[in-house]
Amino acid sequence: MYALVLLTSAGLAAAVNGLPYFHFGALDLGIPIQGFGMIVAVGVMVGATPLRRYAEWHGVSDEHIRGLLTWVMVSGFLGAHEFDVLAYQWDRLGDAVVVPPAGWWFLPAGLWPSNWPLVLRIWDGISSFGGFIGGGIGFAIYVWWKRLPVALFSDITIVGLLPAFSIGRIACTVVSDHIGAAVDPGAWYSFLAMDYPRKLNLSHLAETYPGTTEFIRAWNLGLLEFLYLVPVNAIIFYLAFRPSKRSPAGFLTVLTGVLYAPVRFFLDFLRPEDTDPRYAGLTFAQWSAIAAFCLALYAARRILRTGTPAETVTRTSGEAQQRLKIILRDDEDAQKEAQKRQEADRQAEAERKQAEIARARAERDREDAELAAEAAQARKDGGAGADDAEGADDDASEAEVEVAAETAAAGGAATRPAASRPAGAGKKKNKNRKR
Repeated sequence: MYALVLLTSAGLAAAVNGLPYFHFGALDLGIPIQGFGMIVAVGVMVGATPLRRYAEWHGVSDEHIRGLLTWVMVSGFLGAHEFDVLAYQWDRLGDAVVVPPAGWWFLPAGLWPSNWPLVLRIWDGISSFGGFIGGGIGFAIYVWWKRLPVALFSDITIVGLLPAFSIGRIACTVVSDHIGAAVDPGAWYSFLAMDYPRKLNLSHLAETYPGTTEFIRAWNLGLLEFLYLVPVNAIIFYLAFRPSKRSPAGFLTVLTGVLYAPVRFFLDFLRPEDTDPRYAGLTFAQWSAIAAFCLALYAARRILRTGTPAETVTRTSGEAQQRLKIILRDDEDAQKEAQKRQEADRQAEAERKQAEIARARAERDREDAELAAEAAQARKDGGAGADDAEGADDDASEAEVEVAAETAAAGGAATRPAASRPAGAGKKKNKNRKR
């Protein structure tokens, strides 16, 4: 890590010089994008890894892991800013300075993010203890909502929060936003301090070291806190992941509070009053540290007396990860097999539909052929029937004429002498008509 590299180089320099001053700038797009924020984001991602591993070792579902991370992170960031406003920036609440928006901004200037009210500009000042308070509120809401074991889930949270917060202190170091009291350059421990340029107009340092020297040596409190948190992380991670002599559930959380609160309490005495105002002689962080330390001691006493270790799914965390890999691999194989079956079913369904379509077409073609044949036969039969009907009509007409002639002949024979009718006249006429 960058801070450790600086510390090592300073030690090799025989503690003659202090740490060189450095400061990461910001890219202002309305919402400042700076090195501090990127390092904090990295810290969150790094912290999520041990949190997930510890939770999976204790059989916690992925749904609760993601839910816990979301609630704690969101409420933690909101709390960090809102408590910073209340404790350190109260005098800026009525600030009416208007920042000109960028040229591409097409909305009113009042909607430019830098012109939002201070309570909404969550990037404009954060407080570590405010983040703890906000994250604790989010944690309590989620655990109560889902009816989850408080002790186990507090340890799960602290296993992820501690490394994330420690990396956040690296961010504080590289942007030098926690400048403490001045340090005597001749002291043996001065190599841990930083040489700040006098042109920064650090009033509390200039009063201690008046003169024309280019640099003023002072504490970088972010660095000091990070250096202390390194062994704290080692202790907590050792207790968290050791397979034997498991600590009672919740003990990791209260131990972290017991270890961190006193150091933060004393480090805040090195903070200048112009950046960290005092309330009854102490900073907001010092009062919070007192409350956290007392609460942690009380909880530790109860946990050590009545607490029991939380159950794990395997003996070690590594075994749990191996089991998860097997399960995930089996699930992946099952998903692939299911996908293959689905693809085969889709292919079979497509072939079945194609076969049905082919059968339907063949049936339609057969019916069309039958209809065509019947129509042709009907046309053929219709022509022959017409000729027969015409002949039958002619025969019927001739028969009717013959009958009428015979009737008339019979009637005439009754009134006239037979000699008056020429012999064979009727038959001759019929024969002519027939022809």
